[in-house]
Amino acid sequence: MNIKQLETFLLVAELRNFTRAAGQLGMSQPAVSFQIKSLEEELGATLLERNDKKVVLTETGRLLYPEVKQLMRHYRKIRAIVSELEGLKSGHLMLGATSTTAEFLLPCFIGGFREKHPGVKVSMKVGNSNAVARWLQEREVDLGILGAGTPVEAIETQPWLEDELVFIAATWHPYTGSTMTIEELLREPLIARETGSCTRRLLEKKLAEHQIDLNYFPTFLELGSNQAIVQAVRSGLGIGALSGIAAREALETGKVSLLNIPGLQIRYYIYLAWPRQGSDTLSASIFKNFLCDPDIRRRLLPAF
Repeated sequence: MNIKQLETFLLVAELRNFTRAAGQLGMSQPAVSFQIKSLEEELGATLLERNDKKVVLTETGRLLYPEVKQLMRHYRKIRAIVSELEGLKSGHLMLGATSTTAEFLLPCFIGGFREKHPGVKVSMKVGNSNAVARWLQEREVDLGILGAGTPVEAIETQPWLEDELVFIAATWHPYTGSTMTIEELLREPLIARETGSCTRRLLEKKLAEHQIDLNYFPTFLELGSNQAIVQAVRSGLGIGALSGIAAREALETGKVSLLNIPGLQIRYYIYLAWPRQGSDTLSASIFKNFLCDPDIRRRLLPAF
């Protein structure tokens, strides 16, 4: 039994999908299957069962899951201690990030950080803001990046970058280039992120200020990623509400159009977050300072 087997089992159990787990681990799907099969053979028990739609835990797998999760927490703590003793010559930094920051912001920072600290392995778990907060509370990640209004019990937060919620439409939409009222918006199908995401929470809060519920729209389509919203809008399925950072490339290249809807302007901060109890690991502390350095930010993110 080795750490890679346990790490693979834990991620497949959480995602219920071999392909997605392979993508996050940077492995091929057959390699993931091999790790799981090797672990099962060593334990003499089946841990996961596949059906047509997803992967499910067996009874043995359900019993083993919390024990493996606890073991991986201890393993990451040991690695962090060793990293500090090595003066950041080696180590492992586990990040938790929302899809917007993971796709559009963090890659350039991680690349710049690795140039300065090539011995530090940086891994990232991606989910909505609620998921990132939960990972921080359970000490599954060292540092998180999440959206405004996220439950932050036992978590310290610090504003990092400003974003806004924007409304986009297909380029041929009749309100392209003009102002749309809230009443006119209510006659359109609406597309937004899933429950638990920052933009969904902010959208619902802003609509509530106007005594509007999502059920008031002719149809409401909930999608799990910003790019899915952009594609749905381009296909004419409705008006999209999403992060301005996530919509920037599609707007700049003319794939979609920005709508002006007075009364629904929403600006908010993206936050850095870390567990309140206990001190940061050395790698997390240095990476946090790296993210907040104004000179580095201007160089890597000139638009900000």
